[in-house]
Amino acid sequence: MNIKRFLLLPGALAIALSYAAPMLPVAAQTPTPPAGQYQKRGVNLNLTDDQKAQLKQIRESTRSQIESILTPEQKAQLDAAKQQRQSGQRGQKVRGMWASLNLTADQKAQIKTIRQDAKQKMDAVLTAEQRQQLEQSRQQRQQNRQQPAQ
Repeated sequence: MNIKRFLLLPGALAIALSYAAPMLPVAAQTPTPPAGQYQKRGVNLNLTDDQKAQLKQIRESTRSQIESILTPEQKAQLDAAKQQRQSGQRGQKVRGMWASLNLTADQKAQIKTIRQDAKQKMDAVLTAEQRQQLEQSRQQRQQNRQQPAQ
């Protein structure tokens, strides 16, 4: 009886692979945005080089402000998680990473204020049309998060 099961295993594996193999090339062909376009989280905002530079400066400033709030232990923990993500290892999700830092209520409040300020500055860099596109994308992500996984 065990021999029959053993002989069925290669057949089942072949059938499973025949269904999975056609999907592999599709995943490898993810489109890249054309030159001069900004694409983050599926939103193509067509940013100018000046806008890209301004947003990069805002992100870097925000990151340094947040890091100045963290303790040395929290910084080390955050750096380790970033290294893990950059090396392609599957680790915690971003929210889980921040939750694991055990931030104090004061730290959380300061970070929230910094992030709100950064969002206002970034929105000020965008045109009205770009802001509208971004807001639509945010709303879509919010709706997707609220839908139960199927």
